[in-house]
Amino acid sequence: MRLSSFCSITLLFLCTSNAWESVAAAPKLRKPKGQLARGSSGSRSSISSSPSSSSSSAAATSLGAEISGSLWRTAGRRTGSLYCTVGIGFHLQIYPDGKVNGSHEANHLSILEIFAVSQGIVGIRGVFSNLFLAMSRKGKLHATAKFTDDCKFMERYQENSYNTYASATYRTEKSGRRWYVALNKRGKAKKGSSPRVKPQHISTHFLPRIKYIEPPELSFTVKVPEKKKTPRAPFKPKPVRPPPKKNSSPVRYRLKFRFG
Repeated sequence: MRLSSFCSITLLFLCTSNAWESVAAAPKLRKPKGQLARGSSGSRSSISSSPSSSSSSAAATSLGAEISGSLWRTAGRRTGSLYCTVGIGFHLQIYPDGKVNGSHEANHLSILEIFAVSQGIVGIRGVFSNLFLAMSRKGKLHATAKFTDDCKFMERYQENSYNTYASATYRTEKSGRRWYVALNKRGKAKKGSSPRVKPQHISTHFLPRIKYIEPPELSFTVKVPEKKKTPRAPFKPKPVRPPPKKNSSPVRYRLKFRFG
């Protein structure tokens, strides 16, 4: 009995030792981290070097740029007027003959369309005259039928909630000072090249009064079916009954005598 118990104990010990050795040797069978990193880098390099993936990424970027550009063009159009508080206050207006000045009262000549050309660069068009606001090489404001580089202006938002419009093409060469769209106290257009035209002065500050047209509300009408009218019976007048005839003969009463 003692020998049999001793043999069983030794067998159990051997089995457990073999199991622990197999468990300890299991992680050694995995690949080292260096090989995995090499494989992953190799796969990445192979993916990046494939011409099809590079062409697809370039096409995606170009498509995204086109979509963003189209959204910028459609969403960058604003229709309204530019109001300057200099003097008694003037609205910038463009005449069909190319003249540019200010008017105290807003009219059809002061309705302008401000559209985006690129980031921070806008163009200004008169809706009635169909001419573009431009600044010449001498800094004079005028209007032209063809959109050129003279019609590009830099729109900047100032601290007092007004906008300034500077020429994106011309500036003072020595100092680098920009030429701004400005009106004087009488409503006449100033030369942008004048040293008195500064972005700090109210003559260069314009308030865009944009008219936002709300889209029409979608509505519908429900038509209730009319009930069929049943024809009414013709009206019959009630027969007039003659008044009852009164008995013209007198009523005679007999006297009753009671005896006894």
